[in-house]
Amino acid sequence: MSRWSRSGSVLLALLSALVLAGGCANIPESTMPRVVQESDEQKTPKVDDPTPNLNAYALVGEFVTKTGSSEAAQTYLAGDAAREWDGVAEPTIIANSPSTRPESVPTGDADVVVILLEGATIGRLGPLQNYYASVQNAAYRFTVTRQPSGQWRITEAPDTVLITESAFATAYSRVNLQFFDPDESVLVPDPRFVPAVPRDGLEAKVVELLLTGPSDSLKGAVANQLDGLVLRTNVLQEPDGAIKINFASVDKSSEERQKIIAQLVYTLSDVTTSPLRIQSEDRQLLPQQEDWRQIDLDPFEKLTTSRPDLVGQAVTNGRVISLRDGKPISGPAGSGAYDIASAGLSLDGSTLAVVQRTSTGPRLRVGPVDGDLSEISMTPTRSLTRPTWLHSASENTPPNEVWTVQDGTIVNRVARGPEGGWDNYPVEATELTRGGGEITDLRLSRDGVRLVAVIDGQVRIAPIIRNRDGGVAVQSPLTIQGGVFSDVVSVDWLDRQTLIVATNDISKPVAALPIDGYSYTIYNSANLTLPVSAITAGPSRATLVMDKLGLWSTLEAGKVWLSHQHSQPAGSIPFYPG
Repeated sequence: MSRWSRSGSVLLALLSALVLAGGCANIPESTMPRVVQESDEQKTPKVDDPTPNLNAYALVGEFVTKTGSSEAAQTYLAGDAAREWDGVAEPTIIANSPSTRPESVPTGDADVVVILLEGATIGRLGPLQNYYASVQNAAYRFTVTRQPSGQWRITEAPDTVLITESAFATAYSRVNLQFFDPDESVLVPDPRFVPAVPRDGLEAKVVELLLTGPSDSLKGAVANQLDGLVLRTNVLQEPDGAIKINFASVDKSSEERQKIIAQLVYTLSDVTTSPLRIQSEDRQLLPQQEDWRQIDLDPFEKLTTSRPDLVGQAVTNGRVISLRDGKPISGPAGSGAYDIASAGLSLDGSTLAVVQRTSTGPRLRVGPVDGDLSEISMTPTRSLTRPTWLHSASENTPPNEVWTVQDGTIVNRVARGPEGGWDNYPVEATELTRGGGEITDLRLSRDGVRLVAVIDGQVRIAPIIRNRDGGVAVQSPLTIQGGVFSDVVSVDWLDRQTLIVATNDISKPVAALPIDGYSYTIYNSANLTLPVSAITAGPSRATLVMDKLGLWSTLEAGKVWLSHQHSQPAGSIPFYPG
């Protein structure tokens, strides 16, 4: 990680003490924005004036820690800056503890100082409150003037609203807007950041974001039942505590209305515990019920969650081993009939895909988990990534789609045909490797709307666009923490919003990364024997890794790793369904 040089002056020492403590966004101590909690304190925030008698440099440093609240930041400004500063613009987030120095040309006025604030930007918020990672060094110019009171105030400020990462984590809250996959069978998260203060009106802000639709990263990949709806009245809290959301006329079926309710309830569960009173033209959106909570809805996670009794498997010495008892599974995949390099089990546990080693190159085979596996017709290849499954279309239909990458660049989608056979269909995924590089690992999200790939050691995430003509494309990939993670060897989905990676970096061999790239969490590695070669994870499951000695598990980032009761030899590849 780069560091920024600091002057040895007393002024800069004062600034370092005043700017909120913490490292840059790329260290594990960085704090994730918190979920909003309702309190009187948040409803009526107290705005403090700047610390008295700050010098000009320290004032600028303190200012960028306060811009999460435009009211607080305004107290640092005077003159034109106070009148013109746009405190409601989308902020640029900068690393903690930026440096300051005087501009090279002095003003010639002892009461006016021009200061350059220098550091690294780590990202910004877009107009739809979504986070864009953008790591680069930058400098921002401030003019600071001594006031008649003797206090320094900023009289010229940059057009950009700046905020340090620590201040951003306090001032903003992460909210996952919920949309549907194209089949409208599962919910898909779309992370946004909304101001945590003032608390009043937060539900209205979130509903407005939902009505605006998905972020650019998901356009074309998700469905939105709120598309085209408009509010008849403001979103307000009723005297009995319910949150009233009253739309103008809703011309939709009962099933579509249920999905409107699901999007609203699951989205707003991040910001309120109150029931939602969802209406159209002042009448209940669905006649059978007035107020809605998550408990009132069928979960939209059934298709994306594997059964608890599917405890995981591993590929060991060419065979598939059950992690329930450490023994080979029944059927050819466990007997040694195929020399297996990697494997993937469908979410329902019924179907297995394996990469078989042969004298002429790898082959993909798919079939019943305990039965013969059919070879999939492909052009000759030198490599295939471990298979990854799409969830079933419904609870009563078998899994019908598995993906793998051929020769590091060709993304293959193998789909079950109407008569039960499997056919290979290419995916338009040239954007994933634009600029070069090879894909060494690829995993579909459990909702099927995104994929994550390891490309030359970096992690890229991208939406999957399914066209009406049956074509499938991967577009607009985003590199996650590219300046920090450059030697990733394995990746998986920890949950719907979080990735987990294994790397060759001894300082961060295992880490969790949110899908928008904001910050990351390092796992304890005290008792691992590095390097880590493979990883698998899933919702409500222990994370499993292979190191030089065997298989290890943990339930939390800060906990020590425990040796798995059915540990496997080095080089084995563990995997959960999906």
